[in-house]
Amino acid sequence: MEEERRKSVRIKKVLVVRYGYCIDKDEKKWDITAIRDISEMGMRITTHRQFSPNDIITFLIKIPTRPLEWIEFTGRVMGSEELKTIFGEDVAGTHITRVEFINLEEGQKELIREYITWFLIKKGGGQK
Repeated sequence: MEEERRKSVRIKKVLVVRYGYCIDKDEKKWDITAIRDISEMGMRITTHRQFSPNDIITFLIKIPTRPLEWIEFTGRVMGSEELKTIFGEDVAGTHITRVEFINLEEGQKELIREYITWFLIKKGGGQK
């Protein structure tokens, strides 16, 4: 059995997220996708391109506990692999990208904690 590596509760909840990344030193490209799961430490998202470890991505997330505002986060890519079907075949152009939050201010950490707690109380579920 694989040892559990997570340091915080991770919930499987789809949330809309906008993400921006540099395509060259003067231009940032933005896309929109869904978060697959999120924790206080980071998240997994579906992306349309493969990112390299240590790439930096900017995120704008809308969470149900703050529905009128986009909350900005920065993350470092930990890994990005092509999505596989249940038969093990690649899903062309679709990647699962793991991101670790970086440089979070205390208020941002509290928003994530607040959302996770709200989800666990209201909806039940989550996984550690």
